Amino acid sequence: MPGTFSTPGFRVIDVSTPSAPVEVGFLDNPPWAGGVAVSGSYAYVTYGWVSNYFCVIDVSMPSAPVEVAVLETPGWPQAVAVEGGYAYVVAWEEVPCESGLSVIDVSNPSAPVQVGFADTPGVPPLAVAVSGSYAYVANGEDGFRVIDVSNPSAPVQVGVADTPGVALDVAVSGGYAYLADSSAGLAVFLECPLWWVFGDDFESGDTSAWSATVP
Repeated sequence: MPGTFSTPGFRVIDVSTPSAPVEVGFLDNPPWAGGVAVSGSYAYVTYGWVSNYFCVIDVSMPSAPVEVAVLETPGWPQAVAVEGGYAYVVAWEEVPCESGLSVIDVSNPSAPVQVGFADTPGVPPLAVAVSGSYAYVANGEDGFRVIDVSNPSAPVQVGVADTPGVALDVAVSGGYAYLADSSAGLAVFLECPLWWVFGDDFESGDTSAWSATVP
């Protein structure tokens, strides 16, 4: 049975009619759900606050999602991305002050295993996107990081950019990484090598430069 929106947990919403979304499935999990990614018949969800863990949920039957695996994470997980049989989770720990990117093998969804970790020093990482052999991390006040994950057991940071704002979220498409940089607006980078292509704090309201800069 779907839950009420006052109840924390995992929800499946039917958007086949975009103008009338309907909740069709619900899984009662403890707070705080911080991130979700879906691949195939599985959803990968991060939970933090009371306890910190990574959860795999079978959504092959949307009306009856089922938890199939749980894995504790090193710190409070903020976000997750999934690609090529691996889940990439960014998390931070207040005491001791540590943060980083965990690489989790989900080739067997019922038995996820952490196989690699890359430290991201400084403030908590807030978001992650993955494309090919690279993970792109929005690292709050510490800007934007690129981590080579071609060897999942030994991820290595290969690029960093100190952006003017607070890096809150990141998306990757068509050879570019798009960074939501809080009050500094949008920043655009070439995927690799890391190169700042474009920035706009939106104050002018003129978006004409966007199409001229980013195909």
